Amino acid sequence: MQTLSLGQVVAAIYETVIRPEQFDRFTVGPQDSAAAAAPVRRQQGQRRPAPMLKAHFARAAQIQELQWQRSGRPHPGAYSGNCTRFWLLADVREGGGVLNASQRAARQLTGGVSLPKAMGLTQAATECWHNYLEDVRRDDYSGRDVLLLAGCGTGEQFLCRPVRFDGSGAVAIMAERLDTGWTPEAVAPVAEALSLQEADFEPLREAAGGASGKIGNALEQAAERAGAPGPAELIRLAAFLMNEHSRDLAIARGTQLPPSGTFEDSSGQRSQYFRLGAETGQPVIFLHGMLDGIAPLQRLQPQLRQLGFRVYVPMRRGYGGSVPLRRGEDPAAAFVRQLEALMAYKNLQRPVLLSHRGGALYGFLAARQLHSRIAGLVAVASNCSINSARRLSSVSGYAWLMALGAARANWMLPALMKCWSAALRWYGHETLLRIQLRRGSREQAALWQLDLLPLLQQSQLLFREQGGAGFLADIKMLRQGAQLAAPGRATQSVFVHGGDDHVAPLATVRDMLGGLPEARLCVSQESGALLFYTFPELVLTALQDLTATLEG
Repeated sequence: MQTLSLGQVVAAIYETVIRPEQFDRFTVGPQDSAAAAAPVRRQQGQRRPAPMLKAHFARAAQIQELQWQRSGRPHPGAYSGNCTRFWLLADVREGGGVLNASQRAARQLTGGVSLPKAMGLTQAATECWHNYLEDVRRDDYSGRDVLLLAGCGTGEQFLCRPVRFDGSGAVAIMAERLDTGWTPEAVAPVAEALSLQEADFEPLREAAGGASGKIGNALEQAAERAGAPGPAELIRLAAFLMNEHSRDLAIARGTQLPPSGTFEDSSGQRSQYFRLGAETGQPVIFLHGMLDGIAPLQRLQPQLRQLGFRVYVPMRRGYGGSVPLRRGEDPAAAFVRQLEALMAYKNLQRPVLLSHRGGALYGFLAARQLHSRIAGLVAVASNCSINSARRLSSVSGYAWLMALGAARANWMLPALMKCWSAALRWYGHETLLRIQLRRGSREQAALWQLDLLPLLQQSQLLFREQGGAGFLADIKMLRQGAQLAAPGRATQSVFVHGGDDHVAPLATVRDMLGGLPEARLCVSQESGALLFYTFPELVLTALQDLTATLEG
């Protein structure tokens, strides 16, 4: 089971508390304040609240109150609905409508559509909604009432709670959409991270299965043990973490691509980038290889988030959505411009570069030209040259033909690229890794136990999106070899390499590092060219060690 880090939970607390749709906590009347402050009786032998999480909830509420004050202390019907979440504030009076709504919700409330229909509630949930409205009208409710309603969408739920307007005595109902990823794989680590049991989330599980109704009382004690102010805050936090963890697992398995965006360099050329890891933390820029793209790092998404690495993956020109190089354009200069543009666009201060296979050459270039703007380099299974006869004999099949074309006959490359793409479709995407394996090696046996096909299929789609233009540019770059640019002598560098790497032999890497006093070499004798797949913990440890050195 993949666990969640304390940092991940803390970040989720601030994300789920500091929201304008919860400003009503500062406009409650005396009766609601007393209800909110009422202590929950703890049973004998029951664990005390998590003090650290409770402190972060309190600090998040303080920050939220400052934002409310800076916004002019708006009442619940007046604060801004400018956000991407779905929420609405419903008037409980007969014939009442919507008092406030986010932009996302407002788009669904057109044409006189009823609220339950606009929210997409099930029939049973619609009945619960109307009963809840009636209870609030009769003043038969508690300020800590929490209603969960099932939506028609998969895993879709609505968190509903009463909201009192300060001084007027008017009451409304706030409905917030929760996009939950309810799976056993997500529930267990979230419960452990919040010092709860899986059974504590039984009311949420039932609601996810289509049930609707009040669940506040059932979660009061669980909320107290987790350090949350009340059931609503616990539900938001748990739903957010479950959805985040489920999404991370989907990314790691290749059933979903990571979030992506685009930016332009100083020459106006568009590039695509992917986002992996945590939302905050040490910035890392991953320089992908030629054959498998983002696949080796993508499968580590849960671990990257847990360790607090904020990873950006720029697709080099000609890969994915990054435009190909123009005729005669220098790929080295284009890459440095791309990297500088990404760092400026995302305000990345001293990122660590993490390179894989052919991406190492670009890592050397960046570390050499950007100097102190780069914190360090971790190079995994570096492959920086294909210009010798020995290196040509270390690969097989179409990879050998591509390497031969790059080293001996450039005019063959476009035709060979088309043939290779057709061969991958015919023989399968695992061919990308198979051509780098030594037959009968321990690495080969370990690799076949991994389910990598969905990840490799995604990477090949990115590989072919620009007709293989990026690959052709890379393979021409490799002809120049590592002598083009080694990391600067003062650059903190860690090289992680396999002792059985027959494509880029260990001896070649040792020779290259001879003149780099700040470089360290970590060798795994049991691995070869596919170290990133078979021993990913070595890569993550190298990243942690380099980051710790920088912080020290």
